Formats: sequence, C-alpha cells, structure tokens
Amino acid sequence: MKDEDATCSNWNCDSHYKQLSVLQTQSSHQNMDSVSKVDASLSILRRTPVQDTSENLDAISILLKSDPEVVEDLYQQVDSPLKDGLDTTVNKRYILIDHNRDEDSFRSPWSNQYFPPLTSSHGFKPSMQLRAVEEVANEIFESYSILYYGNNVMSSVYLWNKGGTTNEGFAGAFLIIKEISESDDGIEDGKGYWNSIHIVDVGILSNGRAKYELSTTVILSLDIQNATDDNGSTNTNINGSLTKQIEQIHSFSSDDNHIGTIGKMIESVEIDLRRDMDSLYIQKTKEVIHGIRSDSGQKQKHGLMATMIGENQQKHNEIQTAFMARLGKK
Repeated sequence: MKDEDATCSNWNCDSHYKQLSVLQTQSSHQNMDSVSKVDASLSILRRTPVQDTSENLDAISILLKSDPEVVEDLYQQVDSPLKDGLDTTVNKRYILIDHNRDEDSFRSPWSNQYFPPLTSSHGFKPSMQLRAVEEVANEIFESYSILYYGNNVMSSVYLWNKGGTTNEGFAGAFLIIKEISESDDGIEDGKGYWNSIHIVDVGILSNGRAKYELSTTVILSLDIQNATDDNGSTNTNINGSLTKQIEQIHSFSSDDNHIGTIGKMIESVEIDLRRDMDSLYIQKTKEVIHGIRSDSGQKQKHGLMATMIGENQQKHNEIQTAFMARLGKK
C-alpha cells in the first residue's frame, strides 16, 4: 500500500483526479462558489496519504490563490502532521502550530519567547494570569504524555485569552508528537508517528460553572518493512486520522480546576480514539492481508505476493499488537 498507485487505488484514484481537474478548471474561471471549493479540496485531501497533507495543502492553495478567503478557510480546517522547533533559550524542543505563530516565528511554551525573534512586533502572548496557567498545564501535560507514550514523545500547551482575564474564558491547544522507532518501541523494522491535536474552548457561565468544548484530531502514520528473501521485501503503510468533538459543563473554583477538567476530557477522548484507530485501521489492514491470502484465484495470479504475505503474517500481527500496546501504555 506504500507506493503511489496502491494508495490512489485504495482511495478511488479516478475520483481523486477528476475532482482535482474540476477544481483547477472551475477555480480558474471563478465559476465555483467558496463552499464548493472548500468541499472539493477537503474531499481531495481525504483521499491522499496523511503524511503528504502539508505538501498537498500547499499545492491546492496555489490553485486557489485567486481566492485567499478559501485558502485561509482550508488551512483552518485541515490538520497537518505536527512539526517542532528548538527553543535555544532553554535548549528544549517545542511543537509548532498556527496557534503559536506570529509571521514566520513561533512562540515557545517553555520560555514564552518567539523563534526566530520577531523584528516588527513583540508577538501575541497570553496575559500574566493565563501564562501562569499555561506553565502549569505544560508541566502536567508533559508528565501525562511520557506516562502514556513512553520514549520519543514531545508535548506543548498553548493558551490564549478570549478577553482581558481568565474570568472571560480562554482557549488552548494541547499537542503531542510521538515518534515510533524500532529501537525504543519494540517494533522491529517499523517506524512512524502519532500526533494528538486537542483544541479546547472554555466559556465561563454563571454560578461558578464553565462550558468546555474539546475538538480532538489524532493522526497516525506507520511504515513496516518486512524482509522476505534476498530479492526484496514487503512494505505495509498504515496512515489515517480521526476527529472527535465533545462538550461538557463543570463547576470550578480556581484556574487550576480548568486544567484538571481539560486533562480528564483529553485522557478520555484519547482512549476512545486509540480504540477506534485500532478497529478502523489496524484491524482493517489485517482483514485486507488475510483476504489476499485467502483468495485462491489471487494466490495463483500473484503467487509471490501471497507467499511473502503468508510468511510474514505473524510478524505483521506482532508488530501491530506491540504498536497499539505502546500507544495504550500507562
């Protein structure tokens, strides 16, 4: 499934290219309304590999450069794989996202400074009151991510004011990058990543209550290479994303209560999405591999492929089980 043709075939290749052609043609003639352009673009992106989202999004934005509002809308709706930068002040890496970006610089949650340094402004920063909450959130979320995901994990939390103080509510981004490697995660001949993107909005209600709206996206990409013989190897690529939104109302007596409530919501959603990811992607891959092996006609036509898959079926299962066990580790 790793090569381009196999990926396209799995996601309905003909439909993908037809939509791209229509998008390019109609966009150039301004015959397509903004909603249709966004819908067509999102449909295309859903049919392409997750690891190529950033490049494909940039390419589509070039096609739609005559309609900057559509481009901005797309970048707001599409979650690309996360990237990271280095805070040279404390020599610690942090996660980059539009929510901590000003021009071409990104604010670090560790030092509250922008890298590279801004020249035209001081950049957006949370109020002193919210910054104190952000520092506590980063400390707690870093411990959470290490506890759940083990080695090669990075986290960042960014909070921003909706008004002058936290009494008027606030919003935030809670982010995790988990790198999967064969040496540290027990996945032989496998590598990849898991991204968790949690966007939360806290609205203050009356009588000491607050409404918490959480939108979570998880992105998975896993490449497994299985040696077969002296002539080659088989590659399995598992990639995809899932999104879930929830909202709850809770009582609070201090700003610290907000972080505790958000943390419990994030933990619950991540458990649900890891379970869904296992059933939708991991188990589905097993079914596809099993189907290839079970079809006698395909065995005769593609005897070599069936043989290679048969020899490595147990190894595939062990790798996938180890991977999901690592993601669910407490």
